[in-house]
Amino acid sequence: MALIPGPQAPPAPPGEDRPSGGLRVVWWLMGIVLLGALVRGLYLAWPYLDSDIAVVGLMARHALNGDFYALYWGNHYGGSLEPIIAAGVFAIFGSGPRALNFTAVLISLSYLPLLYLLGKEIIGRRAGLAAALLAALGPYMLVAYSVVARGLHVEMLPLGALLLWLTVLLLKAGPAGPGQTAILLAWGLTAGVGVWTNPLFVYFLPPTLFLLLYSAPRLLIMPRFWLMGLAALLGAAPLIYHNWLTMGGTLHYMEIPRPNSGIPANLYFLLRHGLPAVVGATWFKKSWLLPGLGPALALAAGLSLAWALWRWGGDLVKRLGRKPETSGGEVLLLTLGCVAYVFCAVGGADSGSFRYLLALYILWPLVAALAWDCLRRRGGLWAGLGWAFLALVAGGSLWGTVAFSPFNHAGQRAVANAMGPEQKALTSALREMGIRYAYVNDYWMGMKGTFLADEEVILLPFDHERHPPYKEALLRAPRFAVVMLGESNAKVTRQSLATVGASYREKRVQPGWHVFYDFEPPQRKLALVDTRPWSLRGGEGAAMWDRDAATRLTWPQRPGSGPTLDLGGKVEKVCQVLIFPGRAGLLPRELKVLGSSDGERWRELARAQPYLPFHWSAERLNLSLRSPWQEIRFAPVALRYLRLEQTGQARGDWAINELLVGRLARTEPPASPVLAAQTLAKTTWGLDQIWAPPTLRAWLPPPMRVGPATRHRPAWLPPYLYAMELMPGDEPLSVAVEGEMAPAAAQALSRAGYAASEQPLQGWVLLQAQPGPLTRPLYWAGLLPLAVGKNKTGD
Repeated sequence: MALIPGPQAPPAPPGEDRPSGGLRVVWWLMGIVLLGALVRGLYLAWPYLDSDIAVVGLMARHALNGDFYALYWGNHYGGSLEPIIAAGVFAIFGSGPRALNFTAVLISLSYLPLLYLLGKEIIGRRAGLAAALLAALGPYMLVAYSVVARGLHVEMLPLGALLLWLTVLLLKAGPAGPGQTAILLAWGLTAGVGVWTNPLFVYFLPPTLFLLLYSAPRLLIMPRFWLMGLAALLGAAPLIYHNWLTMGGTLHYMEIPRPNSGIPANLYFLLRHGLPAVVGATWFKKSWLLPGLGPALALAAGLSLAWALWRWGGDLVKRLGRKPETSGGEVLLLTLGCVAYVFCAVGGADSGSFRYLLALYILWPLVAALAWDCLRRRGGLWAGLGWAFLALVAGGSLWGTVAFSPFNHAGQRAVANAMGPEQKALTSALREMGIRYAYVNDYWMGMKGTFLADEEVILLPFDHERHPPYKEALLRAPRFAVVMLGESNAKVTRQSLATVGASYREKRVQPGWHVFYDFEPPQRKLALVDTRPWSLRGGEGAAMWDRDAATRLTWPQRPGSGPTLDLGGKVEKVCQVLIFPGRAGLLPRELKVLGSSDGERWRELARAQPYLPFHWSAERLNLSLRSPWQEIRFAPVALRYLRLEQTGQARGDWAINELLVGRLARTEPPASPVLAAQTLAKTTWGLDQIWAPPTLRAWLPPPMRVGPATRHRPAWLPPYLYAMELMPGDEPLSVAVEGEMAPAAAQALSRAGYAASEQPLQGWVLLQAQPGPLTRPLYWAGLLPLAVGKNKTGD
């Protein structure tokens, strides 16, 4: 005789789940949804906005204009379902922070009826209503994620609840039974949309698919199963299309190593911090919700979870024994296990975010509702205990939700209003100056400011380019600005601009903005100094000028360190040094450039503080933290020796992967990239894809643009280089560079085993390279390609 764990609850009282109660249920659900909307309205009255949320709003505005994107800007994951819904909200209510976050509220409210349906199917009608009620009230963490349009989190609640409900329906009816094809198609479409929307939707797929196939193995050979698979592909079609365009960008992104302290440490975090926050007993990791109430709620939640595991464990035993009399609780049990395993395996605790646990809000209300329902059905004191438990959970959730809402919490109101007036002042000033595009030094100001300005002003962060068309538009704009907040940031910006010899204007905007604009370079045409006679005093230094991105020299970040370069003879009119360190964090803290004709008497030529690695490209100020070229300009001077001496101090090392030295060639400015792009388009009939610096790439027709993309990171690539800058190997390449850079680019292509022909191009040079038998990989360093790695023989 098989042992089925878990005592059985008494049968439902008469009328518990009668169809005649359907209309009352509808009214109850409408009331619960209205209550949930009121609770969330406490937050929506002071809508929170940051740059991540603003991206969703910007995507929604573009969708209103017919520009749709498969994924969240700048990501290889996170579908655009929420921006599409937000576009509909904007069409009705207009765009703004409140309308944007109202989209998230609508999505979160849609999960309440689905939670009821899931609870009704597994536990009973009243339990389903109780679960929906608890989710309408909170806890705080649920509501906090339900009132911000972050693009991929809150959608997991209705989609996950829908998939679990469909799974329970299929298991009870038999997925291979008659009339189940439509439900299987809905299951597949939901699964596909869920994967497109959020990769964490994997929480729901293994347990549900396993149970479907275990309960009906012959489903695999039935046409309906393959129709279900086609529906899943249809739902995930935008994600599939994106990966086709990016050559598996999502897969390569998932290969990127991330901090992970291991399963035991993550499991400890889940039990110690995660679950108490999920049930509303603690304020994230900080403290108990209330002394006494928080611990009581945590204890009650733990006991109810133990009871749910016992009950649903019995359902799982029955299912594995192929006994059909299950409530469907095995679906929730396996999903809970999958959430815990995936959270621990991917290092959810190490992310520092609780968003990985949002899926538990499909399970926790049902856990609480099951405990309440079982106690209620026992009657007597047990029923009273059940109602007390329900009041504790509901009261604790509502208390935390209200206590930490902007309605009640001054700190939350301040956060919601943070930088609003300051952003408005900056936007007004830039409009008056006739400047639409500006760099800002903080990602959290960039997209947020752009959204608040209705895209009349575009603010691009230095370090996080979410939407490449914005950067390309900035590079085409006749004027742009660099915006800094605070005098300390403004000071280092002035020093960085002085380092590249820029003349500029500066305007102060209250309360603390500094706007730098109208940049002018030294009006000089340069040529690179030939590297063949170079040597390094005190040792071999070819690693700095071998046109290989992987080879380098390093020095400690302390005063006096750095190389002394012998140019092999006296060179006239030297006025430029370009340093490529691989990563911006490897630039020297402060640098002094010294020159000498005899190696004995030295003259200071320039001082540099590479806080922002500016350089000139086509007479336009340029900045890239992923391809950081630090340019240093000074008055033309005749010299033989150059010394680059660190004068600052910091932890770690600084590095030079490539060093370029320029001399004055003639005084006329270089050709416009507009003319070069037009000539390129005519020369190649617009059919070639051209690797080019950003200033030229921005003017090329879109089909001709090619650039960095997320790629597999090979084991041989040094950690100080970026995998996405690797260029495709073993195929012909077209590379356009400024005339000054052509000798270095040709040298790099030759070093990598390519044979290249050169074609002059309006002050630029087009190099058409053919791979040889022993080609090496190439690395796009922003201004020119560099060799990297080994050839096929390992040399």
